[in-house]
Amino acid sequence: MRILLAGLLFLGLALGQAVVKGLTPAEVEGILKQVGLAYEKTDAQEFRLEMAGLTKVWLYLDFCQEERCGVLTLSAGFTLDEVPDLEAVNAWNRDRRFSRAFLDEEGTVWVESDLDLTGGVSLGAVRAFLDLFAEEILPDFMDRIGFEP
Repeated sequence: MRILLAGLLFLGLALGQAVVKGLTPAEVEGILKQVGLAYEKTDAQEFRLEMAGLTKVWLYLDFCQEERCGVLTLSAGFTLDEVPDLEAVNAWNRDRRFSRAFLDEEGTVWVESDLDLTGGVSLGAVRAFLDLFAEEILPDFMDRIGFEP
């Protein structure tokens, strides 16, 4: 009996920590609902999210084979009266490990972060990726560039 109970407990823990090597858009929607993020599906593999006081944070699904995608990218762009210089953007890239910043052709400054699912990650890691971007990366980046939502 103890062995059966231990087996059931182990199975429950294993199912709660399922490892995925890709996500479908429907699975991403389920995760967004679960974590309580407001979103709009804007394309087959693209979502517009609301996080950190912003209404336009983009979540892209990339490296897709059939419906299952192996990379999630979070991205937010900021149009400022004064475009940050490349030294400031490079300082962000030098000082930060889990995101990157760049200036586009129109002078919009962007911050992005990727999560590679192809080696296998838990759904908890996907939720942590969303939290990290919303609670640390975006606020720190907005502070660095002087943007107020």
